[in-house]
Amino acid sequence: MKYRLLAPHTAPQTGERLEAGTEVGDDTEYAWKNPDGSDAEPSTQMEGLDDAARDKVKQLHQKLYGSEPDFGGRQSDEVRQAREKEREAQQKLDEGSEPVSEQQHLEREWDKEREERGHGPRRGEPMAPGGAPPGPAQDRAGLGPRQPSHTATTAPTRGGASTPARGPATPKPPEGDEARAKNPNEEQYPKG
Repeated sequence: MKYRLLAPHTAPQTGERLEAGTEVGDDTEYAWKNPDGSDAEPSTQMEGLDDAARDKVKQLHQKLYGSEPDFGGRQSDEVRQAREKEREAQQKLDEGSEPVSEQQHLEREWDKEREERGHGPRRGEPMAPGGAPPGPAQDRAGLGPRQPSHTATTAPTRGGASTPARGPATPKPPEGDEARAKNPNEEQYPKG
């Protein structure tokens, strides 16, 4: 079995610190074996590089978390390239086909309009490196300053100190009408 470390680990036999990205196991510089020579168990911070290792990591994740491993952006280059090829093949199929539902038609139209306006990648495509989402001074569509939220605690100002936003309207009791009894206990329990 062969693994790639996703975080620093300590080699079971030698106690040596191994950095993230190091390949361990069969046919590598670092055998992933216990001091008695048996196979050491993988950790959740490992990625299996062969079928047996992937199964071991998958079993560990099932046992601990009840689901398969999800390595997110930390997948190996081989896995990332395979997913890219799948995505490209699906895009080619989608481009040459007619939409099968009204929803799919609307999604494709929305993607085309978004691409024409130059507003980022289509749904499902990875963001370009360094393409961080817009900061707080810009809305998601890149159309300018963001409007204050209806739940904002302060009103926007043009400089200087901010002033509290107007609160919700609260009804006031009519004049002369008492909202609460002045001596509620005396009414309930007369002195006797």
